[in-house]
Order: sequence, then C-alpha cells, then structure tokens
Amino acid sequence: MRTVDCPGVGAVSALGFGCASLGSRISEKAGRAAIDAALDAGITWFDVAPSYGDGKAERILGDALRGTTAHIVTKAGLIAGRRNPLKAAIGAVARPIVAAIPALRPLVKKLRPDAARRLPLDAETLRISLLQSLERLGRTELAVFALHEPSLDDVRNEAVIRVTNDLRAEGLVARIAIAGSPEIFAAALKAGLPADTLQTAHSPFDKGLASAPADAFTISHSVFGVAGALDKLKRVAPDRLTAAGFPDAASALLTYAFAANPNGVVLASSYAPGHLAANAQAASVPPDTTALSRLESLLT
Repeated sequence: MRTVDCPGVGAVSALGFGCASLGSRISEKAGRAAIDAALDAGITWFDVAPSYGDGKAERILGDALRGTTAHIVTKAGLIAGRRNPLKAAIGAVARPIVAAIPALRPLVKKLRPDAARRLPLDAETLRISLLQSLERLGRTELAVFALHEPSLDDVRNEAVIRVTNDLRAEGLVARIAIAGSPEIFAAALKAGLPADTLQTAHSPFDKGLASAPADAFTISHSVFGVAGALDKLKRVAPDRLTAAGFPDAASALLTYAFAANPNGVVLASSYAPGHLAANAQAASVPPDTTALSRLESLLT
C-alpha cells in the first residue's frame, strides 16, 4: 500500500476506508471482517461520523481498531435520525435475507430510521460532538476533526474559530478539516479558522480538488460519483476505454482518483473483497499522471 505524508499525523495509507454504511447496510459482523481485511491490506485511514451506520459506526469502528495505530477522521454536523425499535428489530432479521435476495432491498429501506438530523455548527456543539465521538471510538485524540458541510456564517463565527483552535491546542485532534466545498474551505481560511484539510468530492465530472490550495492536505471521495460518474463513463465504448489504457470504467475512475490526488487520501467503499482488492491494487502503484489527460480526452 502506498503511503502519503500527512503533516502532524505521519505516514498514512493513500487509500481510505469509508464507514458510512457500517452498522446499517453493513452488519457489525460483516463490517468487522471488512475492517480486519482492510488493515491486512495496509489501510490505515478510516473515515466515520456520528450519523454513519444509523449512529452505530463510530462504536463499531472503535472496537475494531482498538489496539491499532490506525488514523481516524470523524465529523460534526449530523447525527443519526430517530428509529422505531420494532423497525430496528425487523431490519436486523431482514438484513441477511436481503443479502441473499437483493431484489428485496427496496422493501427493507422502509425500515430505515429517519434521515440524519442537522446540528448547528456552533462552538458548544463542536466540542460536545468531538468529546462524544472520542468516547464512542475509545480514543483520546484523532487525526482529523471535520466540520460537515458548514455554511459561510459557520466558518466566519469567531466562537467557532476559537474552539477549533482550542481543540487542536488541547491535543484532541491533529488537524481540522472542512468536509464540503472548496469555496467554503477558502472562506474558512480567509476568516482565520485553522482548517488545514479539505475533504470533498472529486471525479472527472465533479472536480472538487481543482481549486484546493497547494498546502492543504486533501481527501477525495465519491470516486464513482454520487452524481453517477461510473454510469456516465460506462457509456463510453469499451474499445475506446481499452485504447486509452483502461481495462474498464471502474478502473479508469480509480486510476484517475489517485492521479488527481497524488499526495492525499482517496476514500472508497471496500466492504466487498473484490472492491477491496481493486482499490488496494490501485493504491499500491505510483499515481499515473497521464491518466488525467487520457480520461478527459475520452470525455471531450
């Protein structure tokens, strides 16, 4: 596994493990197995939030990483929605059935809890959120603490600027991130918020890193695109992809992701063994800088 230098944290894996489904779509047992496999593959960067996995992901991840030196990113701004206990019990029983019969997935979605709830990103909420996350994760400090989709008012709030400085000075976090748009990240820097890390979507169709400052540590997600990057690329004729040096659309997007963010971390879902193998392979070779122009030429 290739590593990159994250100042204040150290050498970290170029591939990050996203935990959004840990404890919800992915059961605790399956999630623990996937995390163990990720560690064996050399992944040391794990991305989580209080709302992930219907509110269960942080605890599961913390238990799975106990005793390791893996690096954790968590966020503030969203918490899991409320859940009916009866629906929760039925959902737990139904999960293995759905795994065997994927066509039933739409029915089980009705058993999911309410959508995650937004919290105000004020100074008190940030401190409480971080302390609660540390408790659930079983840690005394984290690599990165991110403000999830903050507004302009949030990043310009003097109390927020003070508390993020304090959290870092107290040794609770090594770095402060903006998980959102590069424009908000730039506004945060201008306002004096001690953000040194940008986490944003990046693909050939959504180039969030294009305007990132050169000295920022960058974390890219949505490699295959929440907006359908994989589906869009699959419309390119297979022979054209092959001629450009890409075996298929998925490998093209992975190659592009690491080339576009050569000194940062690329987040990807790696629960399925096949996905983990493909992601780890893409992260084990030097970034192919020619992939950017080769892929973009196909799209134009």
